[in-house]
Amino acid sequence: MGRHKDWRKVAKRERRRKIRTKAARKLDSFPSPSCSEYTKWLKEQELLETYELEQIEIHNKEENEKWIEAEIIAIEKYRRIQEEKEKQNQIQLENELKIKQELELENQRKAKEAERLKKIEEENKKRQEQFISNLEKFLSGDSSDPPQELLIYHETRPSTEICPFFIKTACCRFGDQCSRNHQYPGISKILLATNFYIHFGLENANYNEYDTDIMLEYEDSETLRDYKEFFYDVLPEFQKHGQVVEFKKQHQVCNNYEKHLRGNTYIEYADLRSAVKAYRTLHARWYGGRQMSLQFCQIPSWKAAICGLQSRKRCPKGRACNFLHVFSNPESFVRRNRIPERRRRTPPRSWRWSESPEREIIKRKRSRSKDRRDTKDRRKRRH
Repeated sequence: MGRHKDWRKVAKRERRRKIRTKAARKLDSFPSPSCSEYTKWLKEQELLETYELEQIEIHNKEENEKWIEAEIIAIEKYRRIQEEKEKQNQIQLENELKIKQELELENQRKAKEAERLKKIEEENKKRQEQFISNLEKFLSGDSSDPPQELLIYHETRPSTEICPFFIKTACCRFGDQCSRNHQYPGISKILLATNFYIHFGLENANYNEYDTDIMLEYEDSETLRDYKEFFYDVLPEFQKHGQVVEFKKQHQVCNNYEKHLRGNTYIEYADLRSAVKAYRTLHARWYGGRQMSLQFCQIPSWKAAICGLQSRKRCPKGRACNFLHVFSNPESFVRRNRIPERRRRTPPRSWRWSESPEREIIKRKRSRSKDRRDTKDRRKRRH
């Protein structure tokens, strides 16, 4: 234990000696103040410090100038932003003022327009009352002339040529979509009930819908017999409103297959008053479970409207023709213009006003062959 303490004392003393020796040697390495080299070194150090200070000052000056330029740019930008904001605010105020003025003008215009429409409505109301009064006088016979409002033509395409089929038959396969002009009269002596007469034998679509051989079960005589029942059932209703023109073509029903002609019924009255009465009473009524649709039409010539080859059965297009193929009216009506008394095997169709169609179930008590024999017997008795 004692040896270790002695060794430590010696080691510490030796270490202190080495430190003192190193410090003395370092001190001896510096030149003395009286030496020229030391003086030169001091001057170099002063110049170096001066240069460093100058560089620092130059750098600070450059940074200061950059900051000043950035500050000027920021101030200018802020000024422009403020000017733009003021400009936008001014524009917004002007727009608000303009909108307010426009709103006031619009309100004034609406008030004037409402006043004008009110005057027009009052005038239209007076005109409508006058029109109804004139119409009632015309229908009652107090006035011989119809209202002028009805003596007009409605045209679908006034700037185009007149449709040649519509001007002859008052029907066109393209309807109002036709590229040519269709003229609809306000009133006329002829009424057209579109697709009024329906029968299974006229449905050309049945060939494709059911079977190509299904029409073999139906003959034209059956369609004609059903048409006669329809004729004697419908015509008295039209005759209630006036005299139907007494010649062969006064009541025509089309037996064409084309949809725009199929079952169309034309009724021509002797005068306008009767036609208007019939239109006002029968339009939109229900018949046989279907609602009627009547319209006035103009047929310049029945000879031009009806296919001339139909009566000779030489029309090359058959019932697909765009001219009228019509049923032959009963001869007794053509001669006497009256409905003969006859018994009906089936109840008449309903002519009652109704919001929904009423369908009647007809039960046939006789077979088809027996009906044909009865028809032949009646024909023999007539002859």
